[in-house]
Amino acid sequence: MRIYTAVQLAEVTLFFGVLMGSLLPTPNTHPSLAAVGGGLLVGKAVLNILAPEGGSILRRSLIGYSAGAVFIAIGIVLIHVI
Repeated sequence: MRIYTAVQLAEVTLFFGVLMGSLLPTPNTHPSLAAVGGGLLVGKAVLNILAPEGGSILRRSLIGYSAGAVFIAIGIVLIHVI
């Protein structure tokens, strides 16, 4: 297994942990943290979706995690408005 692949799997595991940790039924659930976990997963997904298009990992990361940041911002706004 390449190091890059191992790092990606570790990132996805960490992001999943953030998402699940915020959603598990405890006295103090954190929906905003769930939006962060989901946004990080969206960023990782977009980064990998753009791989066939080419470009550097840095460029794809900036695009992917920017999309994730938009997801997080919209999610947090919706959480506080609703």
